[in-house]
Amino acid sequence: MIMKCISLPGIKAVSYLPTEYLPADLIYQALSGYQIYITNQSTPITQNSTAICDLEQSPDNNTPIEKAKLTFSTLDSIPTSTPLAFLIETVNGDNYVIGTRERPYPTIKSSKTTSKPEGDPAVTRYEVTFTARKALILCNP
Repeated sequence: MIMKCISLPGIKAVSYLPTEYLPADLIYQALSGYQIYITNQSTPITQNSTAICDLEQSPDNNTPIEKAKLTFSTLDSIPTSTPLAFLIETVNGDNYVIGTRERPYPTIKSSKTTSKPEGDPAVTRYEVTFTARKALILCNP
């Protein structure tokens, strides 16, 4: 089994929006080469550390499968009770979306850290994972 791992260049901004605001059949549109436009307003996330996004590509029954993993720390509270998609803007000016309108939705794990005596704030670390035929979709804002 051949597995390839790709890491995005520096991430400039991360934001989120409910998956219901995404276009239908987003993965199939991306696989077909259509330009993807996300027209709804997303909620920006204030990053407390550098966000990292990795993409693993591997075959599954002769079908390529991708797994996107986005990790970041923030003081913001993210409403994880509803399905969310995440938008990423890189320093190159490229924009990506993780998530689709349809199931399965991205999995969001969070962990909290306490502050240090030197005055560092207590932050929440989020890990967003999404596995699909196309997990990291190039889009236009």
